[in-house]
Amino acid sequence: SADNMYLTIKEEIDTMAANFRKSLAEMGDTLNNVETNLQNQIAIHNDAIAALRKEALKSLNDLETGIATENAERKKMYDQLNEKVAKGFARISAAIEKETIAR
Repeated sequence: SADNMYLTIKEEIDTMAANFRKSLAEMGDTLNNVETNLQNQIAIHNDAIAALRKEALKSLNDLETGIATENAERKKMYDQLNEKVAKGFARISAAIEKETIAR
């Protein structure tokens, strides 16, 4: 009868609607999981980048410290050398002066 046919079609439509709603809910869950996973991956990558930056900065600071130390040592050596040269010139000047006076 028409009533039975109507009920059968209505049940099928209701079943399809329920399945569709279930599929939508599952898709929503899947999307939430994907979003959560992406956020976790981003956090992991950001942490890794921060660690690399920190390491690079430390390396740069160590390099700058090393260069500053080397420069200070080099300056000290030059100062000592200049002092020796100045003393040597002073001795030579004194010797020349002494020789000149002796003549």
